[in-house]
Amino acid sequence: MPSVLRASACMLVMLAARAQAKLPTELPGEEITEEQYFDYVVPRDSIAKQIPEESPSSPTWLDSAAQTWDAPPLAVQMARDEEKLQMGMGAVFVPCMSDPDHEPDVEILDDKGEAVAAGKTGRKYSLVPGSYYVMLGSGPHKQRMVKKVEISDGKIVPIVPDWTGLRIDVVDESNQPFRGEYEITRIDEFEPYGRGYGRDPDLGQKLATWLLKPGVYKIFGVGQSYNTLTNFVTVRLLPGELVRFVLVQQEDDMTIIGGGMVETEARTGLASNWKYGMDIGGGIDFNSQIYHNEDSTDTKTGLDLLANARLKFERNKVDWETRFRLVQTILLQGLDFRDLESTDDDLRLSSIYTWRLLRWLGPYGRLETETEIVPDYKRRPETDSTYFFVLVDEDDTLTGIDSTSESIKLEPSFTPFTFEVGAGANIRLPRTRFFEGKILGGIGFRQRWSWDQSEVGDSVYADPGDPDLAVVQAKSTSDKVVIRQYEDASTQPEYGPETAMYATLRFGQFATTDTEIKVFAPFTRFTYPDFYARATLSWRLIRSITLVYEYEYELSQPEEETLKENLSTHRVLLRFSYTSR
Repeated sequence: MPSVLRASACMLVMLAARAQAKLPTELPGEEITEEQYFDYVVPRDSIAKQIPEESPSSPTWLDSAAQTWDAPPLAVQMARDEEKLQMGMGAVFVPCMSDPDHEPDVEILDDKGEAVAAGKTGRKYSLVPGSYYVMLGSGPHKQRMVKKVEISDGKIVPIVPDWTGLRIDVVDESNQPFRGEYEITRIDEFEPYGRGYGRDPDLGQKLATWLLKPGVYKIFGVGQSYNTLTNFVTVRLLPGELVRFVLVQQEDDMTIIGGGMVETEARTGLASNWKYGMDIGGGIDFNSQIYHNEDSTDTKTGLDLLANARLKFERNKVDWETRFRLVQTILLQGLDFRDLESTDDDLRLSSIYTWRLLRWLGPYGRLETETEIVPDYKRRPETDSTYFFVLVDEDDTLTGIDSTSESIKLEPSFTPFTFEVGAGANIRLPRTRFFEGKILGGIGFRQRWSWDQSEVGDSVYADPGDPDLAVVQAKSTSDKVVIRQYEDASTQPEYGPETAMYATLRFGQFATTDTEIKVFAPFTRFTYPDFYARATLSWRLIRSITLVYEYEYELSQPEEETLKENLSTHRVLLRFSYTSR
């Protein structure tokens, strides 16, 4: 009994003490903020909550730079990454600025220099706790950027993107993208990065994104000296930004005639999944010369019109883009609108539909039409009464003489008319630290129609007994123009498989090779197709000296004998640069 009383007394004392106890001033642990909760806890498919403009995991300048990205900000990318973090491991997150499929791959090395992981940007990589080196960027192995990270158990370490993304879209004078080529070099700290290419939107090609160190870069024509003062443009790249650069080249010889940070893609939102863009420009040049001594006036009016329209639809795996282009340059003599002369005339409509079945495979279908609007004439000078036209056929045989007409129509409206369709697949090959490539394959169809076509010639052949020949000989002292007239015709329709392969190989730390191969095999001449190959080897001997070897081979075997080609070209360039700083 005494023991029971003692136990009861002890319990009463403890209860009294507990009743008078106070809570600690601060609770243990770390308080979870609302932003952290919505960033990492709320499911991805829940109603989105705005990410704070200044993320606590990134500096203020990065939030401003991220507005130039095609990809979401760093915090949003991390929140959307659904890869699970393994038990007992940490991770490093490497953000992307654009489509990860078009950015250089990432490579992660341990403290012994051995590769432990590789892949695309825009995701995290689980690693055993320790020290690691993240290698990323464009160029050979030696030129890539290296970021050292310390991985801890259960923590995700983001890499702040202090590099720059650069997308270079190559267009012609009419703002039409094409697969041009250029070279790029950093000039504030001399460092060549090699060769780049534009895109052919009709084949569903996309622009690659250069990941470069901030600085001043020079974009110049292939084969030019590093110190060239012609055929180049420059651009300054700032940390964390994605720069969209337009390079204007002449398509025939790849000469650079301009460039700058101008938006050419359809980016204005028409609806949730639709975007459009439109450029319309033109001008009128009125020129009048008065010859007072001769009491005559010469009046010329130039009319220029350039119109580009782009309509794009993107939703899930579907990508559909349609482009319209109209280029017109018209010269009007005097004020007579019947006297028109067109010096530049192009009307083109192209559309391509792509379904991204897989990240590495995208079937597509395309359609393109091209024609001219303004008819073309050869006119008689108003003051020349002896001017006459000699009409001949395709064999230069005399068919008639016209001494009365003021003009002869060389080409009517909407001729020639070209129609193309095609379907195929864009296959991206597996990327490694030494190799990157893709294959375009499909079936293409091409045909071209023309009617009432003529051209100015210089030959006349006729039967000596032809009475018209005597008329030509009698007028031999006059100004005659030979007009060669063609019958209405359409080219032989050609359809068959076509394929193209683009590959980049990196040998060691200083050498790269770019290869391009194209084959078109119409069924009508499947055993003798058209073939094109080009390879460029760039070997950086030392910091300021680069050796470049180029090989190009073109084989064209159409039925028309005048269009056949079988040509190979070799070119060796030893380029160096020195600038005192």
